[in-house]
Amino acid sequence: MGKCDLSIELDHPQRIYVGGDKVTGTLHVLADADVKCKGLEITSGWRTHGRGNVARGTAETATLFVGEWTAGQREAYRFELEVAKWPPSYHGDYINVDHYIDARAKIPWAFDPKASEEFIVRPIQGPEPEVNQAATTVGGCIGYSLVILIVGMIVIGFGALAVTLVVNPFAGGIAAAIFVPIVGFIAARKLLPKWLLGNVDAELITAQVAPGGRIRARLAFQPRRPVTLNSVTAELTGAEVCISGSGSNRSTHRNTFFNDRHELLGATKLQAGDRKEFNLDFPIPDDVPYSFDLADNDLNWTIDLRVDIPRWPDWTRSLKLQVLPDGRPPDQAAVHDSDATDVAEISDMAAADDITFAETANHLWELRDDQDQIDLLVQAVTGMTFDIDTVIERRLLYSGSEDPHLYKDGYAVWAHFTDPPLPLVLYIPHQLADEFEQAGKGLWRCRGTIVGWDHQHRRLQIKALVG
Repeated sequence: MGKCDLSIELDHPQRIYVGGDKVTGTLHVLADADVKCKGLEITSGWRTHGRGNVARGTAETATLFVGEWTAGQREAYRFELEVAKWPPSYHGDYINVDHYIDARAKIPWAFDPKASEEFIVRPIQGPEPEVNQAATTVGGCIGYSLVILIVGMIVIGFGALAVTLVVNPFAGGIAAAIFVPIVGFIAARKLLPKWLLGNVDAELITAQVAPGGRIRARLAFQPRRPVTLNSVTAELTGAEVCISGSGSNRSTHRNTFFNDRHELLGATKLQAGDRKEFNLDFPIPDDVPYSFDLADNDLNWTIDLRVDIPRWPDWTRSLKLQVLPDGRPPDQAAVHDSDATDVAEISDMAAADDITFAETANHLWELRDDQDQIDLLVQAVTGMTFDIDTVIERRLLYSGSEDPHLYKDGYAVWAHFTDPPLPLVLYIPHQLADEFEQAGKGLWRCRGTIVGWDHQHRRLQIKALVG
């Protein structure tokens, strides 16, 4: 069976792309034997990973070669592919969105060799209008239709219950014991606050806002009866919501990463007809992530309004908004200033020998798009030794005797740290060969010393130590 090895080299691996840009580079092929290729395909696209079901999309695909390679043959194929306009690159706690260049050689009667290279996308425009649905509370014809539907279902339910009581009183009694309390609870939650507060108007004025912008909304009500309130609040929330599994194994996971609560009114007592109106106007930070809806992987922003009534069901309403780009390119200067501060802090910690590998990995992960800051940080931690949990990927083909970090009779492998998934190059001595081989492509703990940074493949270089 013919085999070959693929590797991708981007022309600008540190560049931050925007939607519609072209990503260029070279796809390298090394044939291990005579091999027939039915199609050497390369694709630009994105995919999610994390707790939710995987979602993916493709921007452009090209076929670079069809034919045969001979054993030992090396080839390089240039490519230019369009970058997806949406979604943005994102790394959270439950959801990650990454953009990749993926290559695949279609080999008959064999596993297809593959290669992948990640790049960063920060769109300056939101998704297409048909994808970006208007963010607002339910109202108008849709709201009335929903109310009519719910009322109709309740009427049908009571009708069916009445028939069941006549035909089979025992079964009807059991159904009534279940159905009536549920309907009563729902009615109490919806109707009792309105009985005191009257009609409550809630409106999201800015349904779409860019990071660093201001959110405006309005809340107004006029009590029908005297009422005591604990508070009136508005809470801005950003949350990752993802779904894993399907059918009976379907599970929803939610992680709130941002929460900002505003008290609009404290404890007070209102008289009947004492109208209250609140015009909300508060900022959203300039470093928050964008909203997105990617099948079972969503990042949602909401304003949750609450009128807290003591010893009574509270009135609540959730307004969904969209946080999207405003058309301006990323502020690289601001990013660099922040990164410089991080590097200075970690350099001081390294000098004091008071830093863990997890902290080092986190800083390197955050700075992975800025080569200058990466170099400064790696220089600060080079020579430091840590206990490291790694996930093994594969043994390297490109490392040879010219690599100054390679052990004599040893070898190099690609791996990554556990959290964050910082890419690593591990240099394994001959004495650890058996232990490493037993680990396979799984978790392997080693003690290693940082020796540098692989600029071509954007990986931290670590020499594993014996004992």
